Amino acid sequence: MAGQDTHFEVFLKKSKLASWTLVEARPKREDALALGEQLKKMNPSGSIRVTREDYDDTTRAFRSIAIFESGPEKYSDPKDKKGEAKIPCVTPADLAGPAARETTRRVLGPWLERHQICPMELLYRPDMVEKLDSSDTDLQHAIQKIAVARAQNSDASVHAYVRLLTDLVQRAIDQARREAQRKAKTPKAANFSQLAEKIVGEGSPEKRLRTAIADEISDCTSMTAKATKLLDMLDDLPEDPEARVFASRQADAFLAEMLSFDRALRGLLGEPRDGGEEIVRLTTIYEGKADAEDLARAPETARRLARKFKAKGLPATQAEVAARILTALRSPKRLKPNSVMDEIKLARSLAMRLIASSGPDLHPDSLVEAFTHRSARLLSPDAIDEALKNSASPHEEIMRLLAMEDNLVGEMNKQKLASYVRTKLRANSAESWYSRGPGQPLERLSKLSQLQARTLAGTFPQADKTETAQAFDELGLKVLESTKIVERIASSGQPALARVSALLKLAAQNVLPQGRCLQDAHARAMRLLASPEGRQEAAGPDGAARLGEIQRLLVQIAPQMEEAEAAAQEIGNEDASAGASQVPVTGTGG
Repeated sequence: MAGQDTHFEVFLKKSKLASWTLVEARPKREDALALGEQLKKMNPSGSIRVTREDYDDTTRAFRSIAIFESGPEKYSDPKDKKGEAKIPCVTPADLAGPAARETTRRVLGPWLERHQICPMELLYRPDMVEKLDSSDTDLQHAIQKIAVARAQNSDASVHAYVRLLTDLVQRAIDQARREAQRKAKTPKAANFSQLAEKIVGEGSPEKRLRTAIADEISDCTSMTAKATKLLDMLDDLPEDPEARVFASRQADAFLAEMLSFDRALRGLLGEPRDGGEEIVRLTTIYEGKADAEDLARAPETARRLARKFKAKGLPATQAEVAARILTALRSPKRLKPNSVMDEIKLARSLAMRLIASSGPDLHPDSLVEAFTHRSARLLSPDAIDEALKNSASPHEEIMRLLAMEDNLVGEMNKQKLASYVRTKLRANSAESWYSRGPGQPLERLSKLSQLQARTLAGTFPQADKTETAQAFDELGLKVLESTKIVERIASSGQPALARVSALLKLAAQNVLPQGRCLQDAHARAMRLLASPEGRQEAAGPDGAARLGEIQRLLVQIAPQMEEAEAAAQEIGNEDASAGASQVPVTGTGG
């Protein structure tokens, strides 16, 4: 590694129970102290520590000196830990394993992206190993980050891990230098398929083929160009089955790592208009639908990759795209920044498509979790205000809220949405609109009843469904009290049996919300039917026909009456239940 170096590290401990975490390393003292002050303002109850780190070649360790400390928690001296540091990677060859490469991508991400290479390419390009070794602080910072993370759950100190990791990295660098000096010649070949066949035929192919692939893409100046070159290799696989499978697996690993970087992914997807179009393109590629309209504006590389996925030929790359889809779904970034309703509809569409395509890479449980978190963010007060913006009436606000219900995932989210609906129903503005809004009172009551029916037919949790249906009923009672519609029908100058039919039709035609509104109309009809006037008309010449119509209406609303009475009992509304049962249905016999 390069000679003695100095940098400054900033640590944060967010709370008493939290662990110290390395936030960032800065080459300049002033920058590190400024970051420490910034973190102090952002985390007033946390603790901050800034240290000067001097790397010494002779001891292969860092000497740490605190230059700034703030907060209630003090950093404990890692030298107090006397345990032995242990890591999964023991030899330089272990650094080429999938887990080690992922760690490399995570801790060296900015450096790799600046130089437009992936971890696999770094491992098999000695020139890039030398460039990393000669960098100012990137390699030391990466080692320090791994050491801090390992030491948090170990009885070994950070310095012990730094020494162990530094020794491993130095051995890997030395090995890369030796291999560069005695570099074996890559077999001459006209194309990738011939090259792969020769390497596989000569034996010990993994390292040699990876080195050949890294060398082949080294001339490309961008990650996007490298991804395209790798797709070209995958279009030119050997005919020999064994060599074909082996070459495909190695090129697939390179391509998957390349697409784990945002820069390469942007080159693959083109310029989506928003996060929603980006995840739609990713989903379409994952589904293998190269000719879909969703990819019409995407680069040809996207369609090429989709064709590969359809042929089930790139498991590692397809797994990486699946991971990017889940990351995008879990991201706080809005998919449709200009419309909450459009985002909700898009989320519903994506959920259906991804569940249909789910598998080991996209497990249904992971998808449900991701969509549940996204649904929760769409129910924030700000998002709800945006969704209801420019609504023409309280009725439209409730309609918009209920329209969200089918597209939300998660029981807690359904409960929260139901609470928003109940709040709107109990607002004075809703009572005013349904009582004195445009149109006839019965039209507005019918709209209220339809919204209640939609709620009962939806997927709200049962307790919320019952409570929300009751809120619709309560608003309906206020409207009936204000407009006196049922009273006017019951006391009109029409014949008694005609009034009975009119009251029952309000229920049968779903004009009245279920619950006490329905029970009130039913009870008034039964009292009229049992009255002397009603009995006299029932005994008249056309009494049998009128009673037949009433009987049909009673049969029609019987299920609603049973639900209303059950709901009344559930909420302890004994008076309503008793009032509805005082008049027996057998009274229709006249």
